[in-house]
Amino acid sequence: MPENAIFSLRTSETHETLFDPFYKLWGKCGAAAIDRYWDGRSALREKGHNWMNLTYVRSLWNEQTVFFYFESWFDSLNVNPEWSMETATEGLWNKDVVEVFLKPGTAPNYFEIEVSPLGQWADMRIVEPRVEVDLEWNSDLELETLLNKQESIWRVFLGLSYESIGEGPPEVGKSWRVNLYRIAGKKPHREYLSWRPTFTGQPDFHVPSCFGHLIFI
Repeated sequence: MPENAIFSLRTSETHETLFDPFYKLWGKCGAAAIDRYWDGRSALREKGHNWMNLTYVRSLWNEQTVFFYFESWFDSLNVNPEWSMETATEGLWNKDVVEVFLKPGTAPNYFEIEVSPLGQWADMRIVEPRVEVDLEWNSDLELETLLNKQESIWRVFLGLSYESIGEGPPEVGKSWRVNLYRIAGKKPHREYLSWRPTFTGQPDFHVPSCFGHLIFI
């Protein structure tokens, strides 16, 4: 798999089947690794193979929805159990999260989805980063989170309908822009991790020119 691309495999199944880590098609998906800091440094190289914040992401799609599956290892969690799991949580990024930034088609805006290890979530449409952010956008997110403290891993399954982002089903071979992130830990050891680094001076994920490609196959 090219470094700047993640392939999404077509399926006829829905989330009732797909939100299962043992579903056979997930094993056939190539995984994108979130293993670099936002500035391009390799976390594995700096921390060694005992580093516990490695994350893998896979993708599937059907005629209504594109799905992402995150596997995130951890040694500790930075969460707020008092936050709601029923409504979007602004400021979720101040705790542990995984994130999808998706830019479909030729639209200038892109969409941000965040999920915590406890299943809390946030969604927003980014027109211009930190200038015009649509917090009223409703992703109608399909979501399930599985937290396994014994195995030190949390898993996220999320589905984003094409209707919610104003798109029709993609054609086979179509490419959308995407980036995948994870924020983990507490200061001063907080880690801002990227699939495709943004190479900014300070942690900043909102650099669309650095997004990779989600290719529908």
